[in-house]
Amino acid sequence: MSVLNELFEVLSKDLHFNVSKLDSKNYDQNWKVPEGFISIIGLENAKMPVFYYGITNSYEKKFEIKKIVSPKGQKQVFARTYFIFDRRDIIEKEKYVVANAFNGLLLLIKLDKKEFIGKAVNMLTKGYEEDEFIREVLDNIKEKNMFDNIEETIRFVANRDYNWLIGRIKYNMGLLEYSGQGYYLLPIKTNMQITSGIKISNGKIIIDLENSHLFKNFIVYVDSVNNKIIYNKERLCNKNPAILDIMSKIDDNTCPWCGSKLRIVRTKKGEFLGCTNYPNCLYRRFPKK
Repeated sequence: MSVLNELFEVLSKDLHFNVSKLDSKNYDQNWKVPEGFISIIGLENAKMPVFYYGITNSYEKKFEIKKIVSPKGQKQVFARTYFIFDRRDIIEKEKYVVANAFNGLLLLIKLDKKEFIGKAVNMLTKGYEEDEFIREVLDNIKEKNMFDNIEETIRFVANRDYNWLIGRIKYNMGLLEYSGQGYYLLPIKTNMQITSGIKISNGKIIIDLENSHLFKNFIVYVDSVNNKIIYNKERLCNKNPAILDIMSKIDDNTCPWCGSKLRIVRTKKGEFLGCTNYPNCLYRRFPKK
C-alpha cells in the first residue's frame, strides 16, 4: 500500500477530513495534478469553514552517513535521511492548486523508526568494514560508552541519531508526548513564500530532518503508533492551543529516548545510568567528572 493510501485510510475515519485521490486523466487538466486532495472541516474556532489542500508524496528518500570533523579536530559520524521532491513537478502541481483556489499544496512524508534504524545499521556496518574514518569513530564510541562489541555500538549510534532527529521535530511541533512516527503533511509555502527550512538545490526540493523548525508549520500529523490525528491549531484555528508543559514530566531518572526509567549499571569498566528498557533501548548517560 502506498504512503498516500495508508494516510487516507486513517483520515477517512475522522469526520473532520474528506480525502480523494486525483488523476490527471480523470480531471482533464493541461497540467499535472497532485496525487491527492484533502478538505478539513468543522474544526473548533477554525479560521475558515473549510480548508482545501492538494497533497503530493512523489519523493525519493535518501539515507546517508555524514562524516564531520569538528573545529577541535574530533571526528564524528551521523545517520541522516532526506525526502527529495522534483521542483518542476511541484511547480506544475501548484498550478492546479492555484487554479482551483486551494489553500495550498502539502508535501506528504512518512517517518518510520524501524526503517531508519535498519538503514542506519546497514550503512554503519558497511562503513565499519570499508571506511577507515567510520571505523575509527565507531571504535572510539565503543570504548567511551563501554560497549562489549561493535554491533551494539552501531545499534547505539543508529538509535542515538534517530532519537535526536525525532526529538527535535516533536519539540518544534510542541508534541513531545507523541511517538514522532507516522505521516506528516507539510506546506510547501507559508505566507506565499517557500516554508522556512525547506531546501531548494539543483532543481530539487529537499526536506532535511535536521531543519526541524520547518515542522512548526505542519498542517496535519498522524501518529501511527498511538493512532492519533493532530492538526496544527495555530495554523488552522483562531484560538492558539494551550501550551503543554511536557518537560515538567521529564526528570533526570527518565530515559529521553523511550521514557522508561534509568538505573545504575556497574561494569568492570565503570558505572553509568542505563535504560531499564535495555536491550530494546541503548541509551546511557555517564556521570560528569
